[in-house]
Order: sequence, then structure tokens, then C-alpha cells
Amino acid sequence: MASPITGFEAQANALLEKTDIIASTPHALVELVNPFSPEHDTSSAAQSVISLLQSQLQQEASRNWELACLPRPWKGGRDNEEEQKPLDSGAKHAFPQITVPDPVQNGSRAIFPEVYMSVYSNQEVETVPPTSDIASSLLRDALVDTINILDFNRIATAKYLIDIDCYFTPHTFVKRATPFDRLRDISGDRPTWKPEDVAVDAVFSQLFQLPSPQHKLVYYHSVLTECCKIAPAAIAPSLGRAIRFLYRSLETIDLDLSHRFLDWFAHHLSNFGFTWKWSEWSVPPQRYRSLP
Repeated sequence: MASPITGFEAQANALLEKTDIIASTPHALVELVNPFSPEHDTSSAAQSVISLLQSQLQQEASRNWELACLPRPWKGGRDNEEEQKPLDSGAKHAFPQITVPDPVQNGSRAIFPEVYMSVYSNQEVETVPPTSDIASSLLRDALVDTINILDFNRIATAKYLIDIDCYFTPHTFVKRATPFDRLRDISGDRPTWKPEDVAVDAVFSQLFQLPSPQHKLVYYHSVLTECCKIAPAAIAPSLGRAIRFLYRSLETIDLDLSHRFLDWFAHHLSNFGFTWKWSEWSVPPQRYRSLP
């Protein structure tokens, strides 16, 4: 729908009508892979990716498929309508025929719904796309594929994550390493999404995937470590806010995920001299005055 080809709106709407009965029905197993307890106040914690995508696509259909985060390089930013059609005179190439196996073999992944998890939810200022915006699914899907397909090279993976703002429309993100406090000064009609927050969020979504992630946990540990080494000024503050969110959520997060957080945090700090503001986690002395 983001391509220069037109006339597929009716077909897209027909597909949405066919998928609505499945995608809009709550999955029976979604609570088994919910990273938070039902009492947690994060509204998007127990929403599956499929149900989110269905509602997001329906909203985009009502807005004539704006898909604002996807770049249109064939337009080139030119106003002349005739110059916006450089592909019309270009060579056409036929796609090879695709044969789908019948029956399709089940993959190695467990048959569980994928739950959308974010470590930057309920912030004072939005630094990642909200789940009501289709950009949350498009950005997350692109990053998750990058993370899981390039598992053989953590350094290349980290480089792609740092450069995420280069692959989408120019005003999708704020400038890299923009301090969180400066986001309040941005005008209301522009997104306040930080590219480093979106990248870190995607890694944690895989690190904390239930019942098990696609790769070994140490791979996701190393990706976050490499991101910090490549762009410490941008990643370190974002990672700090993610750590504080997870620390505050220890009482409501799944027990296995709390152990994963403990293992990752210990591993991460061991690579950076165990540097952390430990004083902010210390219990105030007055908390002990009432103890016998």
C-alpha cells in the first residue's frame, strides 16, 4: 500500500474483513505468555501482535493508508507531478513464481501468540511509537528480523540498530542522543520517538520473549553491549530508563523474566566495571526504624 501502484485499496480492505474474525478474537493462550501479571497497569502488556496489527491496519485504511514512517524514494521530495513518476519509464522485471509447500511444515517455534512488550510504556513523554500507531509494528518487525537473522554477527546487528533512523522517513525520529528532558520542547505535531529507545526496546522484546527466545540469551546480551560500545552517549541513557522500568516491575513481571533480567544485568555490568548509581536503589534509613 506504500508503493506507487494504486487501485489495491478495495483488495486490502477485503483482506482486513477476512482476517478480522481471527485477529480480533482474544487468543486462548495469550495469558500464558503475558510477561506481566494481570494486575499490571500496562494496557498493551497482554495484547498479541496479530490483534494489534489488525486494529492498526484498520486505522490506516480509514486514513487512506498514510503509512507515514515508510519512505517513498521515488517521489524524491519534488512537487512537480510529472517528475514524481520516474518509474513509469523504467524497466519492468517479472518476479519468479513462488511455490508454497503443501502441507506447510510447522517451524521450530512454539505455537504461542507473540505478545507486544515495551520497556518504555507509560512515560511522561513518548519515546517509542504507541501501540495505536502502525509504526510500532513496522519498526519492531524490521528490527526483530534484523536481530534474529544476523545472529552470526552481533557487531553488524548493533550497527544496524544504531542506524535505524536512516531507513525510515526523515521526521519519524528525533535527532540521535537527544536528552529525554529536551523532548518536552518539541512541538506537538512532531513525533518524539528516540531511535535508540526503539532499538533497545526491540532487543528487550526478544530477550524477554515467552516461553523462550529464538536464540541463546547471551546473544541478546552481547547485542546490547555492542550498542553501548558503538554509541554510548545515545544508548546509555536509554538503557538506564529501561533498567529502571524493569526494576520497578520486578513484583509483577513473570518469574522467569525476572531471572533473565538478573542474569543480563549482572552480565552487562561486568562488561562496564559494574558502574551504576547504586545509591538510588538503597533503602532509606527511616524504613528500618520501625523494625524490631
